[in-house]
Amino acid sequence: MKGTVKKGANVPANTVRIITGRLGGQWLTKLCFTPGDVLTVSATPGVITYQLQENGVERTLELVKFARKHKLRLIQVIKLGHSPFIEIPRSSLKKAGLAPDEMLYAIYEPGLLKLQRTDLS
Repeated sequence: MKGTVKKGANVPANTVRIITGRLGGQWLTKLCFTPGDVLTVSATPGVITYQLQENGVERTLELVKFARKHKLRLIQVIKLGHSPFIEIPRSSLKKAGLAPDEMLYAIYEPGLLKLQRTDLS
C-alpha cells in the first residue's frame, strides 16, 4: 500500500498527514478490476471491502442512491502507468480503524477484494 502524503501549514515539523492510500498492480486485472470500473467500498472494524459493480458507469444514478442508502463509497479504478490502481479512502481507513502503514492481508475473488487486519496474537 502506498500512501500519498501532504505537508500542511498546521502540521508539526517532521510529520506528514496521510491523505489517502492506494493499491495497484496487474494482479487487480486478474481480479477483474480494470480502469474505468466502478466499485463500492464499505468499511467495518478491521475490514475494507471493494465490490465491482457491473455496468457501473451506465447506472451511476442508481449506484449513487444505493451507496447513500447503505453508507458506501463509490470509486473508479484508475490507470497509472501500465497498471490499474484503486484508492483506499481515508474515511474507510478511519471507519475500519486501520492505519496506512499497518500490515493487512487480502481475501479476494473476481470482483471482490477484502483488506483485513492481520491478527498475529
